[in-house]
Amino acid sequence: MIPSSRAEFKGWCLRSLGVPVVRVNVDDDQVEDRIDYALKYYWDYHFDGSQKVFYKHMIQANNRPQVVYEFRVLKSGVGYSNSDTLILTAPRGGDANGTIVTDANGSILRVNTTAIGHDYGMPPSVGISTSGGSGANVEAVLGGFIPLPDNIIGAVNIFDLGNAIGVNNIFNMRYQIALNDLYSLTSVELVPYYMAMSHIQFLEMMLVGKQPLRYNRHMNRLYIDGDWSILAVGNWIVVEAYSVVDPEQFPKAWGDRWLLRYATAQIKRQWGENLKKYAGMSMPGGVQFNGQTIWDEATAEITMLEREMLMSYSLPAADMIG
Repeated sequence: MIPSSRAEFKGWCLRSLGVPVVRVNVDDDQVEDRIDYALKYYWDYHFDGSQKVFYKHMIQANNRPQVVYEFRVLKSGVGYSNSDTLILTAPRGGDANGTIVTDANGSILRVNTTAIGHDYGMPPSVGISTSGGSGANVEAVLGGFIPLPDNIIGAVNIFDLGNAIGVNNIFNMRYQIALNDLYSLTSVELVPYYMAMSHIQFLEMMLVGKQPLRYNRHMNRLYIDGDWSILAVGNWIVVEAYSVVDPEQFPKAWGDRWLLRYATAQIKRQWGENLKKYAGMSMPGGVQFNGQTIWDEATAEITMLEREMLMSYSLPAADMIG
């Protein structure tokens, strides 16, 4: 039976190792951990493990640089009150503020932003004016980025923000050509139009350039290092990104042959790891545990499968395509 759920996937892997005929000495939590690890490797390298998406985000006021995006509670402390106030200190900029939300013990749960401020050159230091609280640590995070969801594992580009060939106002080149020459274009060759647009796009790329981007999947933030004045609040940014193919949403992924074999090998190595500490011990009848052999076999299988992944199932590097 081809698995179509996580439970069926786990059962398939354990049956491949001998369950229920053979007792596999691996805890259920360890099995889940090995499946999660196999999925992460699958998402990182398999061409069916991720897909290109175009993620859109509407610019909010706190996305812009030099303002406070959020207040982050690093340490909750004790004894604080919701009436306590924040004290922000910065060499430049100001007017940001927030309200404290605490639990019954006076530990800070979160800080709700009430004002994002302006013109911060660097994140302001955050103090708390309190009568009885201690031990808390709150930091201010500046904007200049847009948040991306957890399922995004890579962001490679954003749609051009320039105005020369954009479609966001009546003064751009494409709108004016369509307005003045639309009827003429229906009766003449389009090659000159195509060449002119390509030349304009090339000039914009040379003179304006692409927006520099910074992205780290562990931060889920796409930093845009450019002129934010052309990004008004309410405008949309479209990001070319790569999203994982979640088997919970697309159950056919649980039936991937490579993923089944890789997760089984990972569980098998965990089995060998669990048994290695009993090396040399004899059971009734003279039977001995041989966890090292199981571990060695699983490691060889994992090495072979990872080589197969890189040679057969991974897309080549961009500079190797041509």
